[in-house]
Amino acid sequence: EDGSYNIIRKGGLTGIRDFYKYLISVNWLVFFVWTMIAYMILNCVFALFYLAFGMDQISGADAYNSEFVNAFFFSVQTFTTVGYGYQAPVGFWAGFVAMIEAFWGLMFFALITGLLYGRFSKPIAKIGFSKNVLITPFKESNALMFKIVNRRRSVLLKSSVKCILSIDKGKGDHFFNKTYHRLELEIDTIDFFPLTWTIVHPINESSPIHGLSAEDLKRRNAELIVMIETFDETFAQYIIEKHSYAGNQWLKGYRFEKNFSSTKDGTIELHVNEIDRIIPLDAE
Repeated sequence: EDGSYNIIRKGGLTGIRDFYKYLISVNWLVFFVWTMIAYMILNCVFALFYLAFGMDQISGADAYNSEFVNAFFFSVQTFTTVGYGYQAPVGFWAGFVAMIEAFWGLMFFALITGLLYGRFSKPIAKIGFSKNVLITPFKESNALMFKIVNRRRSVLLKSSVKCILSIDKGKGDHFFNKTYHRLELEIDTIDFFPLTWTIVHPINESSPIHGLSAEDLKRRNAELIVMIETFDETFAQYIIEKHSYAGNQWLKGYRFEKNFSSTKDGTIELHVNEIDRIIPLDAE
């Protein structure tokens, strides 16, 4: 439903071979945990090198701390190029390791900076989708409808929608025996997207769901795959949002309730969180 793929991939790029994509797309908490783990491991490794060559090659060690703690804190100062001044290498091998560590520290923070920039600069759409897709009266027949709204205050331009229907052949006896249909929409492109947008597929004789009820669609494992492409003025880039409707999200006998209104001074109020509100047709 959230647009992610429910497919288990085997034999492709995984783990460290696709680690950049993982760090760019993973949530912020996991990203910072991985960063801190790498930071601690690298400093521990260099601290072990300093211990191997002897702490007598590092001046300013704190007598109240263990040798490893002193080596670790010196490693942190060298790795980050902070250099508080009370610890310094006095031997050749300690100076050599410090030279190597300073280089790796610069590389590490350059990498982290690039990842942070990639995460912040990556345009992400925040388009809200109605919870259900409705089969409801439209003009002289029925139509398939769902609603979308921009949850951010950014301006979306040149927005287009594509809908693909995946449905089992026959009566749904074979789950993987699928047919795919591109649904024709009443309007598939708008230049401005300031309010909500009700996507409408007229169910005429050429529609692949003509003559099918909501129960038929559920039984035949019908899935509506939606892809939205729009230009975000804030990022000055095109962004893509994916969504899916299936199972009990197919409803018939309802219509969407309007979720925007006009105030006394003529200002339009858009209630973004009310995009899911529907009304039974027999209640009208």
